[in-house]
Amino acid sequence: MTDINIIFGAAFLLVLVGGMWSSYRLGFREGTGKMIDFCKSKRNKQGFVLMHFFGENIEFMDALDYNRAVLDAITNELKDNDEQST
Repeated sequence: MTDINIIFGAAFLLVLVGGMWSSYRLGFREGTGKMIDFCKSKRNKQGFVLMHFFGENIEFMDALDYNRAVLDAITNELKDNDEQST
């Protein structure tokens, strides 16, 4: 190989790697921005977002509904325990 082929090959690789890096960064910024906008659209009156991660599933929940469900489950469990003890 001649020196000119090595120089063009190195320049080509640098341009290729630079293009891949800029595409990655642009896609990451755009994807992150869209995810933040999506989360902001799911917020409640107070401006909070409750996210639950179940493996690969992500669920957006209303915090009040979630708290109500947890408290109802606790009271049902307590009622069941009281019924079993009597």
